[in-house]
Amino acid sequence: AAAAYLAELHSGDSRRAVRSRLNIAARWLGAADAFCCEWGRLRYVHVLGFMHALADKEGLAAASVNAYLSALKGVAETAWRLRQIDLTTYAEIKAVKQLRVHREPTGRALQADESQKLLAAVDEDTDGPKAVRDRALIALLLGCGLRRAEVTTLRMENLERSSGTLRVIGKGNKERKVFFTPEVAQKVNAWLDLRGTEPGWLFGRLTKGGQLILTNPLDPASIGRVVKHAQDLAKIAPITTHDLRRTFATRLLAKNVDIVAVKNLMGHANVSTTAKYDRRSEEALQQAAQLAEL
Repeated sequence: AAAAYLAELHSGDSRRAVRSRLNIAARWLGAADAFCCEWGRLRYVHVLGFMHALADKEGLAAASVNAYLSALKGVAETAWRLRQIDLTTYAEIKAVKQLRVHREPTGRALQADESQKLLAAVDEDTDGPKAVRDRALIALLLGCGLRRAEVTTLRMENLERSSGTLRVIGKGNKERKVFFTPEVAQKVNAWLDLRGTEPGWLFGRLTKGGQLILTNPLDPASIGRVVKHAQDLAKIAPITTHDLRRTFATRLLAKNVDIVAVKNLMGHANVSTTAKYDRRSEEALQQAAQLAEL
């Protein structure tokens, strides 16, 4: 059941995360790992006991406990589809409620001067292939709101250079189109002039000697290091790669772009997720509140 459930997940990152959670749950149930566990014997009381063990004994945050619950519900559904558990047992497990949790949103959006410093710092870095590539990466993250995992999957055939558009494969294997601003197009074109137009990964690996290897894509960790290096050069407050995506959404919403359009550009399934990316300052919210009429 575990193997079948993991096979249904589209993202490699999702498979790794869920496999890790299922391994921990399997060991708590007395098995060696997720693949040795007899998930057909999973019951409502086991799921409740595991959740309380995580929350009370391990002190895990509610959001983390809920992630484990989601994994258990997923493997239970697969076990039911494989006729390893009956419908009543599956319905009981599915009915287990998540722990209630409310936290202030994490992450932030960059201020205008911070993003200018970030781009300027990358521009002032060395003129070698790595710097040209990194400028294009930062521009896509900040100007198109891409996830770092999405950047690793970009290929030349996804790019329409003449129109300045890019087809992106996001979460759930969903495809969407993003559009370049003139500044993004300039930095991407500068990279393409150096890279060439042969098929392959849009951003390949660079050796220490500056040789470009287009058969090997960048991994998400490498993109994180690119952003960290740019942050250090710019001497701005700490940021994460995902903060650039939050900045993209926040600025569009601040310009009164329809939230459905922002949702589609971000590749979200619903607008409630998009709303969580809004990091407008308290000052901006205060100004908005003044528009209310009695």
